Amino acid sequence: MNHKHIFAFAIVTLMTVVGCEEPAVRVRSLPVPAAEQPSSNLPAALHQRNWTGSLGQGSCVHASLVNHLRWLNEFELGERWRTTYSDGEWDSRLRDRLDAAGIDYSYTIKADPRFLDWASNTRRGAILWWKPSHCCTFVGWVNRDGKQYAGILDNNYPGRFELTPREQFVRLWAGYGGFALTVLNDPSSSLPYRSYEVIQ
Repeated sequence: MNHKHIFAFAIVTLMTVVGCEEPAVRVRSLPVPAAEQPSSNLPAALHQRNWTGSLGQGSCVHASLVNHLRWLNEFELGERWRTTYSDGEWDSRLRDRLDAAGIDYSYTIKADPRFLDWASNTRRGAILWWKPSHCCTFVGWVNRDGKQYAGILDNNYPGRFELTPREQFVRLWAGYGGFALTVLNDPSSSLPYRSYEVIQ
């Protein structure tokens, strides 16, 4: 065997020996962070306060929708909505305006808590009728001390979330009309939900 063959044999042998074993990989597992509560935790600096429109009426529906759109990272749409609409609003006209703007949404008019379960679980949130003649932003269910509460961002009191026990909340929400609406900014996870599909 000449020197070239011996050298080549030595290289192949070294490659075979060195490449046989893979080094052990050590991975340190990290604790799973707790789920954020509320699930639609819009930072206080982005909370939209209610404003008075040209007709002298509060714009709570539009302020709630602006908060909702900001949470969905639809800042440009939220700003356009804020500068376009104001004063009082009702659910059918709001849906007409969303339809005209080509904005997809799901809603209920029957205070169906399954709708809010879905809005909370998917971290979308919603707007809804809450308190007499008022609209607020539902920011998700909050679990505390073994109980579940509705988290609400009231545009008359930005900077904080209000908590109401679930059963009490659903009962009162039904008394205020039972309307809730969620904008669908992700078509791949849209829920084809309309309140008339709810089984009575």
